Amino acid sequence: MLVSPSSIRALAFHRRLPLPLPLPRPHPLPLLQPRPPPRSSPALPRSTMAFSAEPAGEEAEEEALPAVAGSGGGEVNPEEWRRWGTSSPLPAMVAAVVRELLEMEAEAGEKMRFGGVGSKIKGDFKDIEDKKHRAVYETLADSDKKLQYFSARQIACRLLGSRGYLCQKCWLPMEDCMCAKLGSCNLWQGIQFWLYMHPKDFLRQNNTGKLLWQVFGIQAAHLCLFGIQEHEDIMWDAFQRSGKGKVSFLYPNKSTTPMSVKDLKFNGLTLSCDHHEEDVKDGPFNFVLLDGTWSNSAALYRRLKELLTVEQGRS
Repeated sequence: MLVSPSSIRALAFHRRLPLPLPLPRPHPLPLLQPRPPPRSSPALPRSTMAFSAEPAGEEAEEEALPAVAGSGGGEVNPEEWRRWGTSSPLPAMVAAVVRELLEMEAEAGEKMRFGGVGSKIKGDFKDIEDKKHRAVYETLADSDKKLQYFSARQIACRLLGSRGYLCQKCWLPMEDCMCAKLGSCNLWQGIQFWLYMHPKDFLRQNNTGKLLWQVFGIQAAHLCLFGIQEHEDIMWDAFQRSGKGKVSFLYPNKSTTPMSVKDLKFNGLTLSCDHHEEDVKDGPFNFVLLDGTWSNSAALYRRLKELLTVEQGRS
């Protein structure tokens, strides 16, 4: 049985909660002179980006990456891209942003350094890249182009910053790789999973959505990155081949009634193990799982509804 929405809220994204620390024994404190109040410092300016408003606590749950110097390996090639868990071609915008970063690195005469949550650029090069990024971002008048550039920049930094540190299959540090402990399993050919992932969750160590393609394979569980046109086009083409009646977005909602797998019906068919090949000759059942923090998952859901509205207008 599917669990209630409140339980799904607690389990859906498997955030790692810190264990409470034991309280120290109370002991008498010496009398101290009161300290002067700390001087307030002006808030640091933040760059304005689309879809970047995320509570600090949600991002801070991931273990910060150590500082990694240099881009190590030059441009990202299609083979390296696919090793991270996708069968798609290398997105053009991601390749372009990687190329821009490498060109800026050559012009600056210093190596890029990455570290912290999300493989953020560190050091003096960060200011150079931020100015360049803002300038490019301001030239994009179309909101969809802004989203594509935002997503590509997030992904490009994570690709370069994770080289040589994270395992390309389980996205964990090399010394903590768990690939040898996982087994594979064949998924019924009548089901396809689509993990619609926010770029801020791409290559996150505590992300568990990656287990889908590690267990079922990349031909049964597909990675679709939010704002990456090539990925969204591939996913939507698959939906059109299967038909609208065979697409389901799995998104917790308090107003809905919990259902079991047996309750789900598509064009009169239920999901059971006694189906034959002729039942799925017109296309498999597609399940879209939203992968991101709660605030970013809302953006994913809005994006899906917008794409659906556009496709319905074309038909």
